[in-house]
Amino acid sequence: MSSLPPETAFLSVRELGERLRRREFTSLQLTEFYLSRLSTIGQRLNLVATLTPDLARQQARAADEELRRGRVRGPLHGIPYGAKDLLDTAGIRTTWGCPAFADRVPSDDATVVRRLREAGAVLVAKLAMIELAGAGNYQSAAASLTGPARNPWDPKRWTGGSSSGPGGAVAAGLVGFAIGSETWGSIINPSTYCGIAGLRPTYGRVSRAGAMALSWTMDKIGPMARRVEDLPLILKAISGADPRDPSCLNAAFAYPPTPHNLHGYRVGYFPADHLPPDSPVRPAYEQALTVFRRLGATMTSTSLPDLPYGDAAETIVDVEGASAFENLLHSPDFRKIKDQGQRVGLYAGAQTHGVAYLRSCKLRRIAQEAMLGYYRQFDVVLNIAEDSGAPLADVPFKQQEQAARRRHAARRAAAPPPAAAARNYQLSGAGNLLGFPAVAVSIGFTADGHMPVGLEIMAAPLAETGALHVAAAYENATDWHRQHPELTA
Repeated sequence: MSSLPPETAFLSVRELGERLRRREFTSLQLTEFYLSRLSTIGQRLNLVATLTPDLARQQARAADEELRRGRVRGPLHGIPYGAKDLLDTAGIRTTWGCPAFADRVPSDDATVVRRLREAGAVLVAKLAMIELAGAGNYQSAAASLTGPARNPWDPKRWTGGSSSGPGGAVAAGLVGFAIGSETWGSIINPSTYCGIAGLRPTYGRVSRAGAMALSWTMDKIGPMARRVEDLPLILKAISGADPRDPSCLNAAFAYPPTPHNLHGYRVGYFPADHLPPDSPVRPAYEQALTVFRRLGATMTSTSLPDLPYGDAAETIVDVEGASAFENLLHSPDFRKIKDQGQRVGLYAGAQTHGVAYLRSCKLRRIAQEAMLGYYRQFDVVLNIAEDSGAPLADVPFKQQEQAARRRHAARRAAAPPPAAAARNYQLSGAGNLLGFPAVAVSIGFTADGHMPVGLEIMAAPLAETGALHVAAAYENATDWHRQHPELTA
C-alpha cells in the first residue's frame, strides 16, 4: 500500500511524469497507489475487468531502474494506465466485456499495448466495457460482464459507453490515463459524462491490430485523460504505421506548443438555440461559446451539409458488426450475451440486404467529399457532445427516453418553441461515419450543478493538432478540468 497523498490520483500525465523524474516518488509507489484505488473504488464502481498487479509491478520496477540510470523513454515512462478490455494482452484475459468470452486469454499483445510498453508505461488494469463494444444496439448500462459502470460523480448514474471503464477510471483517479475505442461515440460519450478529456483520432491514425473488431471501416482507438495537454503525448506514443494493420496510415503526428489565444482560428459552432431553453446542458454550452470568443477565435454559426450521416453509419455498423461476430451468432455461446437488444440487433444486422449496405457506403463517399469542402471554411467545428447529463445506471435506456419525451411534450404544450428551419447537427454521426478526429473537453456541469457537461471539437482528417489546440486553449482559460469527484477507498 502506497502512502502517496490522495491528490496524487488526479494529477495529469505531465505532472506525474515530472514528479517521477524529480524522484518525488517511484513508479512502483505510484503503481501500488493506483492498484489500491482500482481494487477498492474501481471494483465498487464496476470499472475494472481484470487487475494486472504482477505485470504492473514488473514494469514499474523496470521503469524505476531505467529512470535511476538516467534513461527516460519519454513522457509516459513509469506512468500507470488502463486499457479497455478489447485490447489483447498476452497471457492476460481479454473478455470483450461479454460472458461468451469470459475465459479468453490471447497469446500476443495488441500493437497499442506493445507501443505503450516500449514507451515505458505501466499496465495496471484491463478496464470494463459494454459487451462487444455495443454490437447490436444494447438497451441498458448492465450490458457488460462486469455490470453497469457507475459514474464517480454519482454512482446512481452511468459513465457512458462503450469505453465505460476507461471513462470512469480516469475521472475517479484510478489510472494516470486510459486507452478507449470508438466506433460511434464510445470515447467522446464517456469522456463527456465523466468530465474528462478524450481524443478520437482520424480513422487509421492508430493501429487496431490485436483489438476486437466491431466495424472494420469505422473502429478507432484513442486516449482518455484528465487534461487535454496529455492527449497528444499519448497519441504520439501509439500512432504510426503498422504492418499488422493494413488500414493504418503512415502519417507522423507532431504537436507544436498550444497557442496562448485562438486568433486566426476559424471555429464553426452549432447555435445554442438548437437546444431547448430549459436544457440542462445549454447554460454550460453558452458559457463555453463566450470563452471561445474571448480567446479571439473567429466564430461562425453553422450546420453540417444536409446528408443522413446517422442512418448510413447505423447500417454500416449493423452489417459489419454482424459479420464480425458471425461465428458467435451461430454458436451456443450466443445465448450468453447479456443484453437482449444486442442479440436482436446482431440477428437484424445479419439480415440486412447487401444493397442497403452498399448504398450506405456510396453515401459515405458523397459525404466525405461534401465535408472536405465544408472544412475549407473552418479549422474546427464544435457542438455540445451530449444533450443531457449522464443517464441512470440501473434503468433501461428506453424507459428513460420515454420519460424524457413525455417531459419534452409537456414543455412544448406549455410553451411552444418558435418556428425554425431544420438543420443538421449530427456531429458525432458524421465524424464517425467519415473517420474525422474529435476532442472532448469538459465545459462545466448541468444546470443543477450535478453532472459534467462536455464539448465535442471536430477537425478534418489528420488535423488532430487543430482540435487539440482549440480544446487546450479553452482548458487553459478555465478550471473545469481541475475539479474531480470526492472519493474514498
